[in-house]
Amino acid sequence: MAYIDKDELQDYPFTGVFYKSTIDKTKPLTQQVEEEVVIAEVVCDIQEDSNARVSATARAVYDVYVPFDSDTDVVPVQRGNMFRGTQYGLLIAGKVIGVFPSQLGTFENYSERGGDVVPHRCRGYLARVEAFDV
Repeated sequence: MAYIDKDELQDYPFTGVFYKSTIDKTKPLTQQVEEEVVIAEVVCDIQEDSNARVSATARAVYDVYVPFDSDTDVVPVQRGNMFRGTQYGLLIAGKVIGVFPSQLGTFENYSERGGDVVPHRCRGYLARVEAFDV
């Protein structure tokens, strides 16, 4: 029988980067190269949702849970952005195929309001990331 020590679990144990790739078309043709633009660097939890093999291509979908302050922030990630993160040394990289703000997984945060530091509940969002050839 396995014993799971829930005190050892971390809320958001991993780090990741949401980004997009762009080409600056205002530059001369010889200088136009694809550049990575970082949208958000985040702490997150990464969970595999599903995987499949279609002919010679392996495909996996990961759920990336990200905290954010729902009182002051907006979700910066959009469908079509890219994600790259590590999970215990394993690279998780792919395209965001869906973004869903969530009421689940609230956490306590502190912010300054009127000179006082007050606790409030923050929310999170789920970014579903599809990776190929995993």
